Amino acid sequence: MAKHKLDMDPDPEVMLIGISCHENDYRLCWALNRELGINLARRSSDVTAPGPEKLASYSAFDHDDEHEAHWTLVHNHSNDGVLLKEHKQADYFLIVDESAPITPLELIERVRRTEFVLTAYPLDARTERGAHILLR
Repeated sequence: MAKHKLDMDPDPEVMLIGISCHENDYRLCWALNRELGINLARRSSDVTAPGPEKLASYSAFDHDDEHEAHWTLVHNHSNDGVLLKEHKQADYFLIVDESAPITPLELIERVRRTEFVLTAYPLDARTERGAHILLR
């Protein structure tokens, strides 16, 4: 009998941070842009996932420059559900390429001192269930 090997996608090479913030997404983006020197802008299409009753949409913001790392901010809550149910306390997730010119420790400290951020904590994208939804 023939054996088949399943090729898996490589582990994501990103830093993932959960953020607690009670402000609107555009206000948090403005504060992060100021603190981190980036330019997060709203995507034309939201991140979608099945909600309890219908397909839920979660706002997403990107900073994408061909010469710099890719940064993404995704809202964890919508009127139709929670994107990552294991982290209901997180209002947003910040996903940053590991190629960004910032260490994970410095990134978490700068996010924590950003205006409107109540707390921020690191997550491991390789072990978090559902983290692949954030990487779209």
